[in-house]
This record gives sequence, structure tokens and C-alpha cells, in this order.
Amino acid sequence: MGVLDTVSELFGSGDHHYRFRCDDCGTEFAQRAATVEDLTCPECGAGAVRQADTA
Repeated sequence: MGVLDTVSELFGSGDHHYRFRCDDCGTEFAQRAATVEDLTCPECGAGAVRQADTA
């Protein structure tokens, strides 16, 4: 998780963000979108993205 993601989650505007993980590079990131449709990894641009485990 990046610093901006952490700050956004701690001091965000109250909007719900969903956690995603890229299957290609392993990057985890937050988005407001609830589904992976048309979602790409912000790090490598791959479309192999899935919702991250919340446990």
C-alpha cells in the first residue's frame, strides 16, 4: 500500500474505497469502483486485477 493510499484511507472524504490487487505485479491499490470491470493496475497497466482479500 502506498503512502497516498494510506493517507487517503485515514483522512478521506468518507467515500468508500475498495481494495484491489494486480495478479501480474502484486500491487495493491484502492479505488472507488466496486467491480474490476475496465479496471487496470496503476503500476503496470495490466488488466489482471481482482478484489484484494479483506481479512
